[in-house]
Amino acid sequence: MTDRDLIKLEATIRNKMRDIQSQKVSLKDSGIGGLMNTLKKVDEALYDKIMPEYKKMVAEKNIFK
Repeated sequence: MTDRDLIKLEATIRNKMRDIQSQKVSLKDSGIGGLMNTLKKVDEALYDKIMPEYKKMVAEKNIFK
């Protein structure tokens, strides 16, 4: 995976997190889990950076409405 692909993947994950927070899409329907797994395989350092933000979002927002 090139650097450009990695940047696109990060942007996609962050956009999906924003959509989940604003409840435009549910956590399950967003497909963010697969993207996070792909990110972990490709760049574990970036994964470790994004994961705390993801966990915080899941804990604070009532995303299961």
